[in-house]
Amino acid sequence: MATKITITLSCVKEDETPEQSERRTRSMEGYAKAVRAIMKTAQGSWGWCVAVVKVKLGDKEGISYLGNCSYKSAEDFAIHSGYLDTMINDAIEDCN
Repeated sequence: MATKITITLSCVKEDETPEQSERRTRSMEGYAKAVRAIMKTAQGSWGWCVAVVKVKLGDKEGISYLGNCSYKSAEDFAIHSGYLDTMINDAIEDCN
């Protein structure tokens, strides 16, 4: 019998503000302003969040987090971030 796998992508509130992130990481000047612009049009909390991937593998569950994310939607993150595959693999490893 094959093991059932379920993958869920969601987001939670980021504790750090875009401005705090810009100062902490010494990001390009204007980073926080660009994030704030995305936040105005983003679906739900995707404009500034922590991305969360949960994998349920049989009766085990794994999770992976990525902070300081700024996307228009979950779909935008999945297509354009370049992180989804790595997060899924990390969550699968967390199941073990």
